[in-house]
Amino acid sequence: MSTNLRGESAPMVSAVVVTYDSERTVAETLSSLTAQTYPDDCYEVIVVDGGSTDGTEDVAAEYGVQFRVVEGATIGACRNRGIEAASGEYVAFTDSDCAVPATWLESHVERIERYADRENVVGVGGPNRPFPDDPPFAKLVGSLQGTMFGSGGSPQSHAIDGERLVRSVAACNVCYDAAVFSEFRYDDAVNVGEDAEFHFRLSEAGYRFVFDPAIAVSHHLSADFGSFCRKSRSYGYAMARIQRRHGRVIRWYSALPSLGLGTGSLATLSDWRARKARYVPFLLLAFLLVSGYATAQVYRDRRTPLALLVPVMLAAQYAYYGVGFIEGALAPDPVPQELP
Repeated sequence: MSTNLRGESAPMVSAVVVTYDSERTVAETLSSLTAQTYPDDCYEVIVVDGGSTDGTEDVAAEYGVQFRVVEGATIGACRNRGIEAASGEYVAFTDSDCAVPATWLESHVERIERYADRENVVGVGGPNRPFPDDPPFAKLVGSLQGTMFGSGGSPQSHAIDGERLVRSVAACNVCYDAAVFSEFRYDDAVNVGEDAEFHFRLSEAGYRFVFDPAIAVSHHLSADFGSFCRKSRSYGYAMARIQRRHGRVIRWYSALPSLGLGTGSLATLSDWRARKARYVPFLLLAFLLVSGYATAQVYRDRRTPLALLVPVMLAAQYAYYGVGFIEGALAPDPVPQELP
């Protein structure tokens, strides 16, 4: 057994990657995972595939990792199959469109063991940021997600500048104490937002995560406006379905875009009937203040005139998320796995 810098035995860690048709990106992920500073004999890499039809398995074979296929499984079910295959004291997750730094496992284990005396700490997470060579639009998306109004203050935002305890982290950059899986698992039926749903249940049981902004992964974000809008819509849809599943609010701000759409529609109708601009100018002013603040934050982060696109991106994100949320709230059961 290898030892760490303190001369103690290094705990076994299982790194799990959930994938589907990721032939173009999974090599980056596996290359980064197989080049860790953590002792080679103290970690394993497990790839769980939801039934890819491209060359994902062939790429994975080049790295000598464990590869398991679960045909047609949801993301939640794939994560659970990875947990079942894991032999580590800790289980780390990243996604097949991410790349982790060489010290990723070492940093996660150091942080989680630092909080070992806190019984309510179940894991450690960090932010996800665009790849340095990603398209300019993807980098704008990353910066927008780093603002309060672009992420709702979600801990995955890299704008959080210090370690803190949080209720949820992104599953593309998380390490759990495997002991928690003896009682809790991901929901096999949840395909998008599975981490939010799982972490909600953990938080209700009193558990917390350590969020450390220094442990960041690179993540291929939406490269164009169309994919950005589609992803926003699917997130809204998924969050509505998860909250229907629990019969309660999981994130207080999740319904705000839909409420904003409704309020804007009613204000427009009222002003049109009155033949007088009464409410719409007020709403536009509020949006300009919000988007202006977000634009300034993105510009400070990127120093590019493309930051002027932020108001359009923010409006599209709210609108598509809001539409998706309404669709998810109204969709009949059972719900097909395919999202809008």
